[in-house]
Amino acid sequence: MGVRTDASQDRYDVIVIGGGIGGLAAAATLAETGRKVLLVERHDRAGGYGHAFKRRKYTFDSAVHMITGAEPGPLGGAALVDGLLSLLKVRDRCEFRKVDPLYGVAFPGFRLEVPSGPGWLDAHAERFPHERHGLRRLQRLTRLLAREVLTIPAEMSTDDLDARDDLALLREHRTSTVGEVFDRYLDDPHLKAVLSALWPYVGVPPSRAAFSFWAIMLMSHVDLGGYYCVASFQRLVDALASGLTDRGGEILLRSSVRRILVDENRVTGVQLDNGQRVSAPVVVSNVDPLQTFEELVGTEQVADRAYLAHLRGLQPSLSAAVLYLATDLDVAQDGVLAHETFLYDSWDHDDSYRRILRGEATALSVTVPTLVDPELAPAGQHLVVATALVPYDAVTSWRGAKPALESAILEQVGTLIPGLSERVRFREGGTPRTMERYTLNLSGSIYGWDQTPEQSGTDRLPHRTPVEGLFLSGHWTQPGGGVQSVLTSGIHTAELVSGENLMAALFPALRSA
Repeated sequence: MGVRTDASQDRYDVIVIGGGIGGLAAAATLAETGRKVLLVERHDRAGGYGHAFKRRKYTFDSAVHMITGAEPGPLGGAALVDGLLSLLKVRDRCEFRKVDPLYGVAFPGFRLEVPSGPGWLDAHAERFPHERHGLRRLQRLTRLLAREVLTIPAEMSTDDLDARDDLALLREHRTSTVGEVFDRYLDDPHLKAVLSALWPYVGVPPSRAAFSFWAIMLMSHVDLGGYYCVASFQRLVDALASGLTDRGGEILLRSSVRRILVDENRVTGVQLDNGQRVSAPVVVSNVDPLQTFEELVGTEQVADRAYLAHLRGLQPSLSAAVLYLATDLDVAQDGVLAHETFLYDSWDHDDSYRRILRGEATALSVTVPTLVDPELAPAGQHLVVATALVPYDAVTSWRGAKPALESAILEQVGTLIPGLSERVRFREGGTPRTMERYTLNLSGSIYGWDQTPEQSGTDRLPHRTPVEGLFLSGHWTQPGGGVQSVLTSGIHTAELVSGENLMAALFPALRSA
């Protein structure tokens, strides 16, 4: 991928701002429809939270640990990654390895390795046999609801949802939280805690998490399994970027947009930081919507003041602190069996969340990618990546708080991997300030807006904006955070811009489901 900071042409059909996965998906898919596309990315590589980095002889993924849909599946969106890469004719540029077990769960005095597929239910029922019937009923509801969610088109309002007879479950559970639904089907509080252990993928605990979003996240993992991209998820990012450039699209790296140009409420192009003006009738923003309108568009250009007020009233998700480690411990022998383990020091997720809001490192995701791909580190060594959800404003100075936070994370990971602290061969950490610096996301958010019922589904930001020709893509918009969701967002944005039913073309089963 060549590095250039000025556009080679003065006019394009579409300009995409931000090379995160949602922006890449929109850009590459639009190029596939024949549009002339320019993508502008301020970092030295594309990918956003999906990019990887090297330190010494180690290759670390910055944030993405696992995806679904890397192999053909039985239902539409379930094979999203495979389908999109195949459409762009870059499928051969990525090798995916299935993650098994799917994930691990660790509570005080309790461990469980969770398989994908039919074994998912049995693994929980074996530990909680008195809840087998409720588990079956809950799994059936989750599958049916996930199936409905997959059929939602690129542009649907809550009013449209109310008029659809085929989306009865989604209407019923539009405002439901995970906790509320679990309480209807299950009694054992420990099972509820174990079953909702994936909540760090959503960013809010079960009592606040949207059940509709949780359903599609869980069932896509359970039904189709998790996959790791060999040699890091930068390979997936680079494949999407190639899908754009192979079709004549252009990528500017280390380049920023100073202004989105608007005339009489219609987009006319952008001005780059180097002063170059580039015209286009369509601009897709993959960056923070508040930054998009307050800094790039300018609020004086937006006639719809209610839209701006709505944006300012939305709640961004938590950020994260991440500790990247290398060790010469044999972690598989020491009992870390899962590629990713969700580690808790309390059975009470609400209590963990309250402590998180105070800046404590709890509710960790601990990933050991070298269990799947040993080539990420030298022979005899493993990578360990520990992620803790943390609010951006938990401390006054992240520079000052960073050493103590990293020590707390390492100490907690040591309960899962005994002796780790004495066998660390490499260590580097990132804070919410790091997340903000690399992505410019509001408050270093890692999932866009909080994935609560009020900010999910048809109540999440739509792709179309009040400024004609300006669209949004990525985790701030429908359907939400995570790789699968931002890929969907990018394709849906491309559908709205092009007028083509791209999801139906990719996955005929999706529209007939």
